[in-house]
Amino acid sequence: MRRSIWCFFLMAAVSFALALTGCLGKNTSSPGSAGVESVSLSPAANFSMDVGSTQVFSAAAKNSVGQPIIGTVQFFVTVPAGTTSPAPLSIASNGNACAGTWDAAVAVCTAGQPGIALVTAVVNGVSSAPTTVYVHLHVDNLQVVQAEPQGPQYDCFSQGQSWIYEGFAYNNGVDITSTVGQLTWSTTNAGVLTTTTYQPPNQPNVLNQVQITAGTPGITQFYAGVSGTTSTPIPIMTCLVRYIGIRAQGLSTNSINVNSGTSVPVQAYAVDSLGYTLSKVPLIFSSSNPEVVNFASAANSSGTNNASARVNLGGSDVTAACIPPTCNIGIAGYQYQDPQGGIEVLPGMPVYASDGTLPNGLPAYGAVAVNVNTTTQEPTYTAWAATDQCGNVPGCTSVIFQITPDTTSNPITASATAPRTPNSIMFNHQSRLYIGSNQGLMYMDVSAAPTVDPISGATTPCNVVLCGKVLTISNDGRQVVVSDDVSPQPQVYIYNSAATGGANPITDLVISNVATAAAFSPDQSKLFILTNAGTMYIYSTVDALAPVAIPSSGTSAVFSSDGSFAYVAGAEGSAGAVSAFSACSLPGVPSTELASVASTGVPLQIFASPDLPPPNQNVFVLEPPNVQMFTAQFTQYLTPPTQPLPAQSQLTCNPPNPPQQPFSLVAGPTYNLGQGAFTPLYARLVGDGSEFIIVGQNIPAVLVFNVASGTTTAVRLVNNAYPYAASASTDGTQLFVAACDQFQNNDPSQPCQAGSVHVVSTTGLGDHQQVPYINYTTNNMCNNLGGNAPLCVADLVALKPQ
Repeated sequence: MRRSIWCFFLMAAVSFALALTGCLGKNTSSPGSAGVESVSLSPAANFSMDVGSTQVFSAAAKNSVGQPIIGTVQFFVTVPAGTTSPAPLSIASNGNACAGTWDAAVAVCTAGQPGIALVTAVVNGVSSAPTTVYVHLHVDNLQVVQAEPQGPQYDCFSQGQSWIYEGFAYNNGVDITSTVGQLTWSTTNAGVLTTTTYQPPNQPNVLNQVQITAGTPGITQFYAGVSGTTSTPIPIMTCLVRYIGIRAQGLSTNSINVNSGTSVPVQAYAVDSLGYTLSKVPLIFSSSNPEVVNFASAANSSGTNNASARVNLGGSDVTAACIPPTCNIGIAGYQYQDPQGGIEVLPGMPVYASDGTLPNGLPAYGAVAVNVNTTTQEPTYTAWAATDQCGNVPGCTSVIFQITPDTTSNPITASATAPRTPNSIMFNHQSRLYIGSNQGLMYMDVSAAPTVDPISGATTPCNVVLCGKVLTISNDGRQVVVSDDVSPQPQVYIYNSAATGGANPITDLVISNVATAAAFSPDQSKLFILTNAGTMYIYSTVDALAPVAIPSSGTSAVFSSDGSFAYVAGAEGSAGAVSAFSACSLPGVPSTELASVASTGVPLQIFASPDLPPPNQNVFVLEPPNVQMFTAQFTQYLTPPTQPLPAQSQLTCNPPNPPQQPFSLVAGPTYNLGQGAFTPLYARLVGDGSEFIIVGQNIPAVLVFNVASGTTTAVRLVNNAYPYAASASTDGTQLFVAACDQFQNNDPSQPCQAGSVHVVSTTGLGDHQQVPYINYTTNNMCNNLGGNAPLCVADLVALKPQ
């Protein structure tokens, strides 16, 4: 009886409001609206509540220009047209709603019956749009199933394919789906699929169905929710990328010659596990030599990206790859049941480009070799020189200076002071110079008035200031690897200059032995770290740091042209080995050894030539007094598609080693450089792979090894200078050699009395300029050592990319 009286007064109030305004439920203003133009109600649209639960409603009014209006808010509850049952919801003047009835104090909510209510708010006679409230028994079980009569043919959906699912809500085993209103649909990995609420034709009251559409290749968990209850997740797979092939637009070959300053449109084709060519996949484009060719944006989903040929001349391989976690989303960490019944936790599994035939019949490749030439005069390069001869003397700072070759004016065109003693210097391809030191990492952006800045203003500890030597820089120029052999425990630091939003820019890797070399994969997804004790460490952003045994103590590493594996050189006694290790991994196996071949001598540095894109590649190894050539042949292994395709066959790391065409790494001829045994200070395989530039300790010359003829030419240094360090342009035509021109008593074991940076041309000019450090007050590159300090000369040098 009390409930009936309450409903009577409620309906009377609603009727009275309708008579006064004539517009309840509309967002238009009336003449007496006092400036109110619109009223919004929260929560809006559809809303679900358990019987006996409560919810606070609020409203906001605005005038015609969007400014808030303060007014008295009235809340009203009605039922849908044609409904004879009483409203299942009561609402107090302050907006507190009860799925049932309030007591007199509006403190205790007594559960009512399930049903549908319409809630509106009125301010100064202007009404909000109604919120539909579904009041229902508690959902204790929510199930999601396929809604179509026949299930999917395969265990994955190709990109763009749609499917209908539906959810069912239960209370104590009874289906209450029709009372709970609109279900919400969610996924754990954004982008793998999209969800769109689906209503069958002519069935407007069906609110439990959804249409999913496959998006970016990957795996996601898909589930429904209502009133705080979620369903058991269902794994949904958008068919994974199985094959990638690239082409230079308009060309049918895998190599191209271009002029500097131009661009090459590179097309990448991705095919999924069911054989469909995908229209939109987030691939990573990369270059093996970003000083020569680079991409303005490595990430690209359109399939076409422009490779820009820079002013620096030479060659580079360009390729594309599907790299988790942005492509083949959700693979890393995914658990699946293997054929033997065990549970496997998957690592991040990239897919690399490979030679093959596209579904349209056109050939595609694992990489395209781009050789950059010029139609004008070859560029004039500049370099920066530094000294490490301050040592760790407190208060000693050292000069770092720029050399611009010029025969008519002062070639020292800029200088700066390093607050900490450098031990290594290296440019990224964006012309930022990174300077390693035992007191912490520094950097310098080349400008009209350059300054050397430390990464951290602190002086300790090493894992904050990044003590050690710079080993390598990623191809995007953002990540710098520093080997710390100063601290009691060897460590490797990765400094990320692009860290934003409060993210820590430093990754600290504690390893067992001192890191001697490191190499990033072209796409930056993997970092191989070599140590002096027969162990290599593999690091990535999606998989944990893991050790891998290598045949010998690591000396050098470089990635293949397609980025799918790395060549690793190692020394052992009077010889060593060249090996190949895959970049992809299996559960518990961070890398697969594809091959290992004994070298003739002790391999100290290794270089991969871009002149033969996959499936062939020449590799040159410096083994003083020799250079040895190796040849690799490889093809990416593609999982054969089956109908239907078992899930586990997609979730497999496929290194470049198909059973029908085994990976091949063959030791080739050895060439003597004609200088006897020596310690290499610098070596570079020029961009097109035609020459090998070498500078060795105790050799007063630059050695130029011609790959085609197998012969060596020596470009002599003026004054028989004793080299300390060197750096060459990408095409090998110009070198800067930091050297001592005169020792005390002509004894190299004595202090250097005169040093300079020699500018050497390998195309006929020879050692055409020698640049000593010159200052108005002192020619000593070390400051604050006192008046009788020994002379500090340049013994570190780095050529600046154009």
